[in-house]
Amino acid sequence: MHALTLAAALLAHPASAADQMPTIIGGELSERWPGVGALLHGERFGCTAFLVAPDMVMTAAHCIGSATIPPPDVFFTGPDLGHVLNRYPIASITPHPDYDPSTARYDLAMIRLATPASEPVVEVATTPLSEADGGRPVWMVGYGLDENDESQRKRIGSTVIGGVITDNVIIDALPQACYGDSGSPLLRIGADGQPVAIGVASYIDDAFCEGSTYYQRIDRALPFVLGFGNICVEDSRCSDALFASGFDD
Repeated sequence: MHALTLAAALLAHPASAADQMPTIIGGELSERWPGVGALLHGERFGCTAFLVAPDMVMTAAHCIGSATIPPPDVFFTGPDLGHVLNRYPIASITPHPDYDPSTARYDLAMIRLATPASEPVVEVATTPLSEADGGRPVWMVGYGLDENDESQRKRIGSTVIGGVITDNVIIDALPQACYGDSGSPLLRIGADGQPVAIGVASYIDDAFCEGSTYYQRIDRALPFVLGFGNICVEDSRCSDALFASGFDD
């Protein structure tokens, strides 16, 4: 399998894909879920990321910079860069200690903000996933390319889990994540009606975003995630009701 990371700052999307895909691909523009935002490297747009505590953001480990791209320095919220709600300076970035860029295993990083955010945070799943979760309805949200090769605007889409393997949740039907959706959450509906993050967008297996998206399983990295303290876990009701509004629409 040829794994392609989804970071907009690192990869270009083939222009010819636009006429091959129907209409995240197959999603819709949205201002929902303000706790989901994106990273900026100076003025350069990076990956999607999301709040899991007032001062903690989760994203993919491959999104935190490279030899040619500096680490992100700002987490912003809002539907796009033209309608920014808030910009939060980044204080520190910690990739999972077992992250392996050659296999994308444990492709997850935690970012501490210099000041707490005011947006509602996303609950993190603590219930282990299994093969039985295949077919379960989920939502995706991110700032990646759409069917018109446009990105940097928040889009959402609903789909079902295609499969659960050792390290990943697989989405293999439209809507589909694409370049720029790296680090975005895969959400299910929790018992209290709140969205609960079960995965973080890591890589795809098709350059045209028509194959499968692989989300790093959060439950596989819980000791690392919970070690940062004050993380919003499922059923803790640390998100307010407004965040859940429209989740079933």
